[in-house]
Amino acid sequence: MALIVTDKAAELLKEIKLELAETPEKTLRLVQRGGGFELAFDEARSDDHVYHSGDVPVLLVSPEVADMLANATIDAEETDEGPRLTLSTSEEGD
Repeated sequence: MALIVTDKAAELLKEIKLELAETPEKTLRLVQRGGGFELAFDEARSDDHVYHSGDVPVLLVSPEVADMLANATIDAEETDEGPRLTLSTSEEGD
């Protein structure tokens, strides 16, 4: 199974990119830091998994991170502070 990015999450990532990216070539990358994950702007690499909202690339994931999150879903939820991204994993056994 592969990392899933819901349509709501992709739309939120697109809004963040359009609002905060320094250049159109910059896209948010999911990176592992410490015991968790965070987003940082970066340029696409040839081996990246690229997620889109429409025709706009909105998330870059390296093969290593994609393998770690093979059973994970990135979604967006509304909170009192506004929308936020969530990362959930499902440990599916046979």
